[in-house]
Amino acid sequence: MEINVRKISDLAALEIDEDQFQSFEAQFMDIVNMVSELPECSDGDILPEPMKLRDDTPEDGGVNQTELMSNAHEVVGNCFTAPQTVEC
Repeated sequence: MEINVRKISDLAALEIDEDQFQSFEAQFMDIVNMVSELPECSDGDILPEPMKLRDDTPEDGGVNQTELMSNAHEVVGNCFTAPQTVEC
């Protein structure tokens, strides 16, 4: 299998120095070889029942709202606020 590191770096918008392409190609090949050695799974290997999840029940932590809000950087209308992280 041939791995085109330049194409992968373009698709992933990665900046790779020219002298690193050969090293990255070898690393990609190691990963592909490792994955190809993983055992195949048949339909019989699938667990018959999904994992049992615990009940999610709310509990009183013993802390009132005033104590919680005292840790906030800024509170508006009894709500925590955070700085905008996404530009519109």
